[in-house]
Amino acid sequence: MRSPPAQAVRTVLWFLAVVILVSILYATAHRVTLKPADPVTPYLWTATLASAMTAVLGALAAFELSQHGHSRWWLLVPMPALALWLAATGFGCIGTLFAPDSWGVVAPEAMECLLFILGTALPLSAGLLALIRWTGPRQPGLVGAAGGLAVAAAAVSLLTLVHPHNSALLDILAHGVGVTVVVAVNVTLAGWSSRSRVAAL
Repeated sequence: MRSPPAQAVRTVLWFLAVVILVSILYATAHRVTLKPADPVTPYLWTATLASAMTAVLGALAAFELSQHGHSRWWLLVPMPALALWLAATGFGCIGTLFAPDSWGVVAPEAMECLLFILGTALPLSAGLLALIRWTGPRQPGLVGAAGGLAVAAAAVSLLTLVHPHNSALLDILAHGVGVTVVVAVNVTLAGWSSRSRVAAL
């Protein structure tokens, strides 16, 4: 029986998939009919870098948690980056309160962000779960939570390529819904994958 690749290798493989998606989005971003980029602020760049770091550390945590005997404390690894991401997003949102024409202040614009996050999360979730399924996770709930966080964070990071801007309050709510849905779906799929693998043995 083949041994699964090391957790770091699987993290790199998944991140390469993200890079490919980044390249595609960057090459086609000018065709997307969203608002042109707003002036870039330190909060926006901080939030983007923090969400990207959350994605990488979340994926690593998911792969570590999928190994037999590995501590559930791995789930805490992406939390500092997540905290920075949320803080930077929140401070950026404060600036939009004084700019009523900011992107995401009306429902249709916020919905575009939500649909982008959910649509981008589909292929990233599939790739992550395929790599996790190789080992048959022993803690599927925690694995799904870490993996879902990684996928959602990557999707939000990619959204910046399409239209970089600080998030308005309604936009943040849409992001929150998207992240919650992605995490919930990944937890469900990780549990199903684990049960189906056990049943097949």
